[in-house]
Amino acid sequence: MWKVHLFFGTLTLFTSQLNAERVSYRLAHPIAWMHALPAGESPGWSTQSWLTLELNQANIWGTPLSMEDRRSGKIYEYQADYEQTSAIANLGFAFNEKWALAIEVPYANHNGGFLDQFIDQFHVMAQTDRFQRNSYLMFQNQFHIKTDGVNRLRSQHAEGVGNIKTKAKYWLWQKKSPTPGACDCGFSISAHVKTPVQSADRGLTSGHADYSGMLNLGLPFGEASGFWLSSALTYLNGNQVLMGWPTRQWHQMYELSLNLGLTTNWSLLLQGRYESPLLQQEHLDFQHQTTTPRNQAQERSNSGWNSLVYWRGSQSMGFNYRWGKGSSINLLFVEDWGRGKYDSSGAITYINNAPDVQFLSQLHILF
Repeated sequence: MWKVHLFFGTLTLFTSQLNAERVSYRLAHPIAWMHALPAGESPGWSTQSWLTLELNQANIWGTPLSMEDRRSGKIYEYQADYEQTSAIANLGFAFNEKWALAIEVPYANHNGGFLDQFIDQFHVMAQTDRFQRNSYLMFQNQFHIKTDGVNRLRSQHAEGVGNIKTKAKYWLWQKKSPTPGACDCGFSISAHVKTPVQSADRGLTSGHADYSGMLNLGLPFGEASGFWLSSALTYLNGNQVLMGWPTRQWHQMYELSLNLGLTTNWSLLLQGRYESPLLQQEHLDFQHQTTTPRNQAQERSNSGWNSLVYWRGSQSMGFNYRWGKGSSINLLFVEDWGRGKYDSSGAITYINNAPDVQFLSQLHILF
């Protein structure tokens, strides 16, 4: 992967053109990645053509999970414990002031990574739950999806481009910030089509096309600030590796992004996203190994259960730096959360561990 890092670093140093359409962080949740679920977007764009590049390192953690299907008695097993290194290109072209097309190509690599020890030690230092990280080997690359003991995946290691997404956007109402690229806002609608380009058993695609509709609404304020809200509805057209599982056909996503200008060049970026469940919990029984309610709640939160059957929340915080005529780079930290008393802490939020944390950079350029 050093070539990918070198490529991104070179572009960062030598690019000095205008800013592009803003695309939010992509989450490395294993099932969400298979469907290429949409991320939030700015309503509009700054230039006629653009290229957005994202380099992302995500840590996914989960103990082995076993569920029984109440309808059939089948046993489903799921475990995701790995890091994902991804490089995502978003290439766009505006035909005129209102219509644009874009294509998104995500590359991913599952590996043992380097963040496990850092994350575990942070939990120790903060005196918070370690989610059984200390009971398992660090830097593992484990990804299993099984039905009645039969693994649906070819191997634990996934690599390559699983899907390609095409997007069409109509910028219905335009409202731009005085600073180029700070908030290309107003109101837009868009349609997304995700097409698989890899076999599903390699772990990076559902094996079927999925379709999304998105609304984007935003307003600038001040000289270099703005906020925008994105909402998306996706039709999930089945998943070959989850065949027979109680999957959901429709998926919702809501995201709010705030770009707060600090100086002429620097802004603070704050983003929050909420997404609907992937599985129908009412058809599943978690196979507990303990008996007390507190320990059972901890079992669920240690695994990927929360990320599959409950709403998934995530938040990002970081900085945007603009230079030249408006080129920019985002440096972001992403963390997971969920609303509800579903883990052993009894708090109003819970952990879904998918991913646990992400570190990413996004470069917006005109080619």
